Amino acid sequence: MNQKAYYQTLLETLKRTDVLRRTCLSAPDAGKEAIFASGQLLAATDASALPFSDGQVLEETLGCEVQLVIFGGGHIGLELYHMGVRLGHSITIIDDRQEYCNTERFPEAHCICAAYEEVLAAEHPWIRPYFIITTRGHAYDELCLRGTLALPHSYIGMIGSRAKIAKTFSNLTRDGFSQEQLSGVHAPIGLDINAVTASEIALAILGQIIAHYRLSKSSVRLDQQILLRQATGESHILARIVAKRGSAPCEIGFQLVRFADGSLAGTVGGGVIEAQVIRALHHMAENTQLEDHIQKFSLNAEKAGALGMICGGEVEVLFQRR
Repeated sequence: MNQKAYYQTLLETLKRTDVLRRTCLSAPDAGKEAIFASGQLLAATDASALPFSDGQVLEETLGCEVQLVIFGGGHIGLELYHMGVRLGHSITIIDDRQEYCNTERFPEAHCICAAYEEVLAAEHPWIRPYFIITTRGHAYDELCLRGTLALPHSYIGMIGSRAKIAKTFSNLTRDGFSQEQLSGVHAPIGLDINAVTASEIALAILGQIIAHYRLSKSSVRLDQQILLRQATGESHILARIVAKRGSAPCEIGFQLVRFADGSLAGTVGGGVIEAQVIRALHHMAENTQLEDHIQKFSLNAEKAGALGMICGGEVEVLFQRR
């Protein structure tokens, strides 16, 4: 399968479910990989190398970066936005009021100012987002809950009193929504910390969301913007952390990408090691005869001490030409 089709398959599957990726780390097939869902093979970069039965194989469960889709740009929506930005999440704000849904109010968010029913009926690039329903009225909350339940999602939470939520759930049950569907809705939304102010409520909501995604089985969260570029077939070189020892500031699954135009995306943890990896990426781009390979990078004790770390660390990075 060509690289474009491989990444298109990965992107489309992630919209529905997590994906298992198996990557061969041993010669002669180092760098070749395959993806699976529900035990079924979806795609492989080189089918002739399957089933990777010999040598070392890295297995990772892939998900996508956390995407917050917030219905309602009022006081709570604004606090959610500010905290979400600090957490590094992708954020979409949806509201039918221009004064509560604009790039001056939410400069780092994607703002959709339109009727909720129109937004819910449209196509979006979201990959199983975290839906937060906090509109200005019960009727709008119920409308958004109906719509989001019909969409792939990682989480749905709705604000409101227990009485309001009971009434909303009763309406949805009457209209054919199952108990299984409704039991997955976090309502009242957020951790029970007796929150009162908009900031406290936003903190409770994001605390619940953090607990949800940190406890999920996805071990690697892919950057959607990188995936979208990969799915166009644009040539690039990947640097992926495949092993880690010591206090290196990264995790297995972190990745840095160098595209053909020289632009970089992603991270392998920053600092000294990332600088070394960037140099290696440029070197591989300039030397087209270099094949996929694994390279070790170290943060020795002396350098680590200068950075305030107790001990050094070492990572193994898989370089893949795509």
